[in-house]
Amino acid sequence: MTTRRRLPTPGPAATGAQQAQAAPLATPAVSGASGNFARPGMTPREIVAAVRALPGVAITSVGMRDAGQSDFKNRLRLHDLATLAPHYERMGLFSAECHGGARWHVGIMNRRESPFEEIARFRDLMPSVLLQTLIRETNLFGYRPYPRRVIEHVVARVDIDVWRCFSFLNDVRNMRAVAEVVLSRGRLFQPTISFTASDWATDAYYLGVVRDIVDLCSGTDEIVLCVKDMAGVGSITRIGRLIDAIRQRWPDLVVGYHRHITDGLAMPALLAAARAGAKILDAEEDSLVRFYGHSPILAVQAFLEESGIPVHLDRAETEAAVSKAREWVGAYEWAESPFKGLDHTVTRHRMPGGAFPSSFEQAQKGDFLHLMPGVLSVMALYNRIVRYFDVTPGSQITWVTCSGLVNRYAKERGDAGVAHLIRLLTTFVEERGQDFAAMSREDQEELLTLFRGAPGDFKNLLLGAYGRLPAGWPADWVYRSAFGEEAERKLALRREESPLESVPDEDLETQRQACAEQLGRAPGEEEFILWLMHPKDALDYVAFRERFGEASVVLPTAVWRAGLRKPGDRVDFELWGKPYSIELVSVGAEHEGRVHVVVRVNNRTQVYTVETPRAKKVEIRMAGRPGQVGAPANGNIWRIGNPERGPVRAGDIVHQGEEIANLEAMKMENAILAPFDGQIAEVCVRLNEPVREGQLLVVIERIEPPAAAPNSPDS
Repeated sequence: MTTRRRLPTPGPAATGAQQAQAAPLATPAVSGASGNFARPGMTPREIVAAVRALPGVAITSVGMRDAGQSDFKNRLRLHDLATLAPHYERMGLFSAECHGGARWHVGIMNRRESPFEEIARFRDLMPSVLLQTLIRETNLFGYRPYPRRVIEHVVARVDIDVWRCFSFLNDVRNMRAVAEVVLSRGRLFQPTISFTASDWATDAYYLGVVRDIVDLCSGTDEIVLCVKDMAGVGSITRIGRLIDAIRQRWPDLVVGYHRHITDGLAMPALLAAARAGAKILDAEEDSLVRFYGHSPILAVQAFLEESGIPVHLDRAETEAAVSKAREWVGAYEWAESPFKGLDHTVTRHRMPGGAFPSSFEQAQKGDFLHLMPGVLSVMALYNRIVRYFDVTPGSQITWVTCSGLVNRYAKERGDAGVAHLIRLLTTFVEERGQDFAAMSREDQEELLTLFRGAPGDFKNLLLGAYGRLPAGWPADWVYRSAFGEEAERKLALRREESPLESVPDEDLETQRQACAEQLGRAPGEEEFILWLMHPKDALDYVAFRERFGEASVVLPTAVWRAGLRKPGDRVDFELWGKPYSIELVSVGAEHEGRVHVVVRVNNRTQVYTVETPRAKKVEIRMAGRPGQVGAPANGNIWRIGNPERGPVRAGDIVHQGEEIANLEAMKMENAILAPFDGQIAEVCVRLNEPVREGQLLVVIERIEPPAAAPNSPDS
């Protein structure tokens, strides 16, 4: 990427050469910063000791990441979030969660911002604040398990102070590679237990998870444990009891509590956590609070202090940050979820706060928003059949599987079909106690086809590709439903080991060469890491930035989203220390799909030709005949072929059930399988090409067995 690294911020930013190496072990603390008891440059042991000695509780602000993920579809831009940073510098926070999770992916895909430039900007503006990320153990900042070498390479090169790491299966083995690199770099590791409310999620279960974490990290002196209530389903009593049990067993362990507000009971739950001994609580700017994020930071401080618990927070600076966010948050109203209001029924369907806006956005795009009540009802029942934690990538697996089921029944029988599906699952789960034999023969047959069209990641989950399920494997009928006649063979392949052991390792230089081939040049280190996480979207991001430079970073949000609308509209900004002014002069009439746009840039008139959607018409071929393999859903073709044999091309022989392509839809992988033994006659799509449901992907010609040779005198 040829764009310049330096952004319009005070102070120097990291150069490309500096960022190409592993980030340094420590960032020098800035002297004179008020109220920051924990700062970059302190060792993990020093940070933990400082938190232990702190009266009352400290705050992690999630306003720069999880607030945006939970209520604004991850669309909050660096341009606006940077205005909060000078206040964060003086607020006395424990840390600022400003990186990771789905923000990484949406940044390159939609906002066209690099997670590396975010870190550089925040380092400039709040140098004495601990920067915090959220990472998904072996899934890193993506949605599938990555090989060990990839994990180690990425974690070693991201300049973050606090690494909050969770497993959606609470499989602590999956955290090992991240923990080893973070601890070896002298950064703070924050292992996290995923919380849910269920009959199997007992104190004894969670204490076992914490024991594994303490063993992994060789004690409690250099870590902070986080209890992650990502859906906001923990009752006030339950949360207090759990944190008390953890503290009774490990009195010196520093515990933090991450709690979404969806059920409406977050504030008293935070108080219960603090009274039980939690030292760090997550909160966000009051002006950013909607329905699925976190509690308002000013209200949290007032509520806890009135209840006798000191909160380490500079009130005046926090009020200033809240006011600053209020100035620009209205520009993101379009990104809010159409599902408004708190929802205590989340305690049944357990959709996490971070998944609410994106799921409803996908439902809008897929034209099934009206089916969402049915989807949530099915999720509540599904969660009792296949038991794990609904947080990424588990939340995506649940969402895609359940929304796919509801859509299938709706297409076949309309609203009556959806009602029938809910009745079937309700009967099985609640009335028959999941006793398959107690169901009628007709219902049994229907259950055995229920998951036949489920996404590939659901099937991978059943086979142990992500690790062990926390409450044991599902009943055998689920495997028969998902795999049909292949169920017995698939069960024999189910793995018990961690993906760190089962995922084949990759040669990074081979991967770097593949990235260079797709990019058309040698990638920079940051580009390579972006590509390792999300190949297609990284390539799109690089192409955008090479064409448009820092437009996504410097333009005000209103202009970035809507542009200059009428002649005379103007935008002023600074880039690389130089002021710029762009004024729209005129927009010509459309002719043969093209429009001439006249703008004035720093008083110099320039004319641009813009192609409209009518300028290019591309025929979309649809599958319909035998041997024509179509896309199962709207998505992107991110692999043609399979990991074992590599790419497939016209003329190749493939076998029934062999993966010939893989489609990413709603952040989930969907393997496209050969319907029979045959020869590929045509590959109809390109790598990383977006496709629509039913679009022709591959044409396969059946291979007929050779005819028997006639008998001859010589035979």
